[in-house]
Amino acid sequence: MIGLWQFCLVVTLAFVYPTHVEAGVCDCSVAIDVGHAIFAAGATSARGKPEFDFNLTMGALIHDQLVASGFSRSFLIVNPHGLKERVRIAEEKQADLLVSIHHDSVQPYYLRDWEFNGKRRKYSDAFKGYSILVSTKGFQFSKSLEFAKMVGKNFRRAGFVPAYHHSKKVPGGRHNMLDEELGIYQFDNLAVLKNGSMPSVLIEFGVIVNRDEELMLEQPESREKMMRGVVDGIHEFNARNCGSP
Repeated sequence: MIGLWQFCLVVTLAFVYPTHVEAGVCDCSVAIDVGHAIFAAGATSARGKPEFDFNLTMGALIHDQLVASGFSRSFLIVNPHGLKERVRIAEEKQADLLVSIHHDSVQPYYLRDWEFNGKRRKYSDAFKGYSILVSTKGFQFSKSLEFAKMVGKNFRRAGFVPAYHHSKKVPGGRHNMLDEELGIYQFDNLAVLKNGSMPSVLIEFGVIVNRDEELMLEQPESREKMMRGVVDGIHEFNARNCGSP
């Protein structure tokens, strides 16, 4: 479950984080949607950690850096009741871009049993890597894809590799790849991607049921590199689409 330090971090970022706007930055509003919730924590890692904990940590890091670098109207979406509520909040706060933060699992077909700290857990070391999801049904699909490519290029330059299990022909696992090199998938019916009026992407930062990747994703230097990949992508996207202040 969410720890005390994570709760305090969210409260701090949401209410008292100082706003500093760099010269020349258009202060666009970025919605950082923390995937899942404390009461519905998503996937479980190979060592038993809820996905929501990974998502909250990464979402807070991204928000922190965005605000520090000039995007003072950016905000976190945490613990909403339902997918439609996430989009409603983004619309209500007039977000110019929505980034949904997730960490991945695999289809049950690939999961195996192992024991960690005296408890039986599920794992799969067959796949690793990030995935970036967009919906061709979204109102701003072309802009969503443009931003997805920016993030994918940043991840590749930082040494991260795409995951390919979503394209495998197993039940629930077959999705079209829009860009194999950059790890971009077509997920048309995800509500958080198709229902909003703003460009929207969902990022799976890694496969937490992979035992080695789970440890990598816990390392501060790995989180920092991935956070930078997203924030730099937002700056590039903003420069091309938001205009001058």
